[in-house]
Amino acid sequence: MCDSIRVRLLVWYGVVLSVLIAVYAAAMTYLYSESLLRDIDRDLAETAAVVAQYISPDVSGTFDLNFPPGLRNTLFTQPGGTYYIVWNPRGEVIDRSEFAPVNLEMLGPGTGTIEEGRYVVAPGPAATRILAGRALGDRDVAVRSLGLAIAGAGGTILLLSLAGGWFLASRALAPVARISGTAAAMVAGDLEARIPIVGTDSELEQLARALNEAFDRMRAATETQRRFIADASHELRTPLATLRAELDWAMKRPRTMAEYETSIAKASLAADRLTYIAGSLLTLAAPGGGAPALSRECLNLATLVREVADLLRPLAESRGIVLSVTGEAVWTRGDSGRLTDALSNVIKNAIEYNRSLGTVTVVTRREGEQAVVIVRDTGIGIAAGDLPHIFERFYRAGAARSRAGGAGLGLAIARAVVEEHGGAITCTSAVDAGSEFIIRLPAVGG
Repeated sequence: MCDSIRVRLLVWYGVVLSVLIAVYAAAMTYLYSESLLRDIDRDLAETAAVVAQYISPDVSGTFDLNFPPGLRNTLFTQPGGTYYIVWNPRGEVIDRSEFAPVNLEMLGPGTGTIEEGRYVVAPGPAATRILAGRALGDRDVAVRSLGLAIAGAGGTILLLSLAGGWFLASRALAPVARISGTAAAMVAGDLEARIPIVGTDSELEQLARALNEAFDRMRAATETQRRFIADASHELRTPLATLRAELDWAMKRPRTMAEYETSIAKASLAADRLTYIAGSLLTLAAPGGGAPALSRECLNLATLVREVADLLRPLAESRGIVLSVTGEAVWTRGDSGRLTDALSNVIKNAIEYNRSLGTVTVVTRREGEQAVVIVRDTGIGIAAGDLPHIFERFYRAGAARSRAGGAGLGLAIARAVVEEHGGAITCTSAVDAGSEFIIRLPAVGG
């Protein structure tokens, strides 16, 4: 229970508030007590002045204290009330009231506290000295009553504050409970779970929004991974089935040499297909996946493009495609092998999905701090709905492109390699109007 953030907040809040109430109560009680003492001292000083008015010295050195009728009974006959003592210059008691302390030696002028209570000593006529005093029982009762009242009010305020604090802490920490519940649901496998947002702009609600965005990306990544595994399994299943079928066919009974050669050729094609798909998957897994570090050499992108074009020119010519390369020398830094793979996939894609007697144009140039390769074709184009997905693994846009074969990995590999080099690849296209791929890489040199 004490591990609860709500409980710990409430405990700290209660401790702080209790200390504040105690300090306030002590301060108020002290100030009230001092105020009562000042009032008592003022009253006692006035009483001493009244007594002084009625002291009458005579020529023989004695003193008379003659109060008006009824004054003594009115002021000095209440137990625990005000009393007085009058001393002559020799410290002898001239007179004292009924409830004044006995055997009290003459005190110096001023105020003070004795066992019997508070007193004020003031000089009287003819060097006499007058003490007016009173017990502090009434003052102590008043101070105690005030202290109890403040304590009671403070306790009530504390309880109400703790109840309000519990309510406010529950409201404030409600997003935490929602976050915890959503996280638990996701751990249990519910990838659709999201944290409810109540529309406030508190820090916890902002955190909830950020976590929901993270959950969205997590779900997308999980779905992509599942789709990737399913697609990879599907792509691998076909050549494996071909291999198995050819091997079973060849082993069922003796065959002629020509039949064996035909079967082995089919099995070889299936093995080549498996090799290509496996290599492509490894290339896609390489960026950030523990693959050997890229070699960072300075490369002339125009030269690299020409080399790739020379390798693919036979494929273009076999399909009646005119492949042309133009542009200026532009330099970048990267791994020539991986960049060759990326360029090959993009240019090969432009050739394979082109029209007979079509053209593929590759242009290299520098734009500011970027080395740019543009690949244009006059092919079948890509539908607008397919365009956002063409760089996804195993995605093949449209029926015409699906019939053209391929595993749907070439453009995914190209994007992975380009992004691994700190660049970007984009595509614009329209159906029956051709496509344009633009590769941008960081340029080096002037």
